Amino acid sequence: MNSVATREKRVAFLWRRFKGFWNQYRQTKRGMVGIIIIFFFAVVAVFAPILSPLDPLAPRMEGYYIHQQPKLCEKLCVPIWYKTILGMNDLSENFLTFDDHEYMTADSFTSQIEWHVLDSGYDVDVQYNPSAGTHDESGTRVDGCIEITYTRDATETPPSDGAVSVVLRREFEWPYGDPPRSFWWHYSLNVQNRTSMPVIPLSIGVQIQRGDEPQPTEVLTGSKTHVQKITSAVIGNIWGGNTDSTTEVDGIEAIIFTGRGEYAWEFVINIYDSEVGAKDITVLVDNTQAILYGNTFGLLGTSAIPKPTPRDLFTMLLYGTRISFMIGLLTAVFSVMIGLFVGLVAGYVRGLVDEGLMRFADFLMVLPGLPLLIVLVTVLGRSIWNIIGVLIFMGWMGFSRSVRSMVLSLRERPFIESAKASGAGIGYIIYRHILPNVFALVYISLATSVPGAIISEASLAWLGLGDVNIPSWGLMLYDFSRTETAVVTGLGQYWFWVVPPGIAIALMALAFILMGFSLDEILNPRLRQRR
Repeated sequence: MNSVATREKRVAFLWRRFKGFWNQYRQTKRGMVGIIIIFFFAVVAVFAPILSPLDPLAPRMEGYYIHQQPKLCEKLCVPIWYKTILGMNDLSENFLTFDDHEYMTADSFTSQIEWHVLDSGYDVDVQYNPSAGTHDESGTRVDGCIEITYTRDATETPPSDGAVSVVLRREFEWPYGDPPRSFWWHYSLNVQNRTSMPVIPLSIGVQIQRGDEPQPTEVLTGSKTHVQKITSAVIGNIWGGNTDSTTEVDGIEAIIFTGRGEYAWEFVINIYDSEVGAKDITVLVDNTQAILYGNTFGLLGTSAIPKPTPRDLFTMLLYGTRISFMIGLLTAVFSVMIGLFVGLVAGYVRGLVDEGLMRFADFLMVLPGLPLLIVLVTVLGRSIWNIIGVLIFMGWMGFSRSVRSMVLSLRERPFIESAKASGAGIGYIIYRHILPNVFALVYISLATSVPGAIISEASLAWLGLGDVNIPSWGLMLYDFSRTETAVVTGLGQYWFWVVPPGIAIALMALAFILMGFSLDEILNPRLRQRR
């Protein structure tokens, strides 16, 4: 019972001390500004996945054939609010021509496409199959698809070229004045009921036209050809395929899209079969999609790196908050702990221990900081943990000397002499008598050490020595510096790439500095007497 009562009294005493400290702290305007900024960044760091669920390093669209997800956006897109705030109404956005490319319901099939057969020789039937769509990673069918059945009497002579084409047509309206930056189409095919023929060549072509007037096919048509070897034990499977317009004619988007209006995509599926007596062919078509990439995206636009999956700069900014917090806090805590231990031991023990520790600290302090960081990171590797370790190794010396100077004064005080006379050991005296008297300096040093660590990491990343697998503000600046288009154009056009991370770094550093100054005013007896 006595131990419980003692613990409750201790908790109550600590709570009263904290309330008294907080009453003093909240009277400092600088300290409250720092706390508010730090709280804002903390909320952003915690809720970054909710604020932006995108992958910060390699964002891609979900819901397509495995390992063939399209890129999320085009490179160097401007923020989407340019359209409203700056009045650039003609700017284009990403546009999906199929609302339900996975054909989850029969209505998706009937409402989205028209179809017709271009060549004879087969009886062709196109219908919706609700349970034979593409599969997930476990092999389970997850949606419906279009089922195309080619039927031919085995005694009939096939067409001379063996080709039968089915056109799936999707009409849509382009709502923007500017043409898209690029376009990308995707499809999934599964060929069934073919086990006797050694090779089935398949090709699928895509053509776009404005209204009922087709554009020049040599410019607008793209195709992919698959050759699938079939044996008696294997049913023909061809799942997935995509083509990016960037591999086609330069400027094709401006030729196709002349402004707002009605357009149509045509997916042309060709079956080549010249063998007499061939069996029926069933082709399952799924994930038919044509994505038109606009020149605006997100709240802060997009980067140009990496290719071909540009990054959403707003997402990078959010996730970079986490990295800056982690680097700043871990570096500050461990460097202060090391400096506190060294300062306490050197200041109280004195003698050879003091000389050895302080001379080693002096040796590290006279070395040039940034060049040494570059050398160490280059030798150890660009891992984020190596960077944190190097920053900790280079950040404890100044604090250790400050602690040592305080301990040299405290060890001569009468209460220390009384503890020695009563038989207290070195460890007990340091822990019970000296450490509480220097702990105010720990709080201040923790707050003021964070900005230096954040800026050091950003500097290393900007120089190309950061961890490229971790989204950080420094990585955003580094990506900008190695993008020729952005660097040549300058900040005037692509300010949204480099200015936000720079402001974020400055604000977080300023917040911890303001908090450190306020703590110094409250915990430093000399400054407290002046107020």
